[in-house]
Amino acid sequence: MRRDEILHMQVRLFRQANKRWQKNIRECADIFDKYDVDGYIRDTYEFFHVQGDDANLDDIDEYIKRKGCIL
Repeated sequence: MRRDEILHMQVRLFRQANKRWQKNIRECADIFDKYDVDGYIRDTYEFFHVQGDDANLDDIDEYIKRKGCIL
């Protein structure tokens, strides 16, 4: 069950990041792949599942910026 919940969160946050970053789907997928955002979501799921999506996206923004991503 937990794997399904994590996958659901990864998909939901991908869609919201796509809107927030105003990137096309391929560009957003490239960012998620390059910076292993899905792995980050999986690793921080216990923290993320108690927050709202906006707070989680803020955290992802900070994570990828620390890794050198410029949006």
